[in-house]
Amino acid sequence: MQKHGMFFIAILALSAACVSGGGPLPDRLYPPGPQPLGPQQVSTLTGYVQFVDDKDVSSLGGYFELLPGCHVIGTPSHWADQSLGGNTLNANTGRWTFALPMRAGHQYRIEVRTGAITASTVPLTIKGYESDLAGNKTREFERAKSQKDLEACKEEARSSAAPK
Repeated sequence: MQKHGMFFIAILALSAACVSGGGPLPDRLYPPGPQPLGPQQVSTLTGYVQFVDDKDVSSLGGYFELLPGCHVIGTPSHWADQSLGGNTLNANTGRWTFALPMRAGHQYRIEVRTGAITASTVPLTIKGYESDLAGNKTREFERAKSQKDLEACKEEARSSAAPK
């Protein structure tokens, strides 16, 4: 009898994973409300991320859900990639800051991309990318270089949140 019970629990857990999509759940970086918010109401963030609004999130899962608005994202200062034929690329990138005017129903990713590898160097670019829920890239973001970039992010977030 006990074997049947364990089998039933395993089937139930497997079907729950299939119904929910089976993917990782995002860490919510906003206060809980009475009802969970749907994907059309929040923004998601993944990629080369260590700080979100000055909070170190490196111990979390790397997939975040945020409320729409201007969010300041900080990268780690060290990057490593092991996908190049068993060789590991290491780079001290320094901490980069991105000011992202996040919109509801959009996904954001901070990516490190490698350029053409020469004898002793590998050029890296770090950018932010915005996609809609269908996965279509809608915008690219360069790092924030001044307080003016942060203010522009806040202004865009205010204007997109204003009633129309």
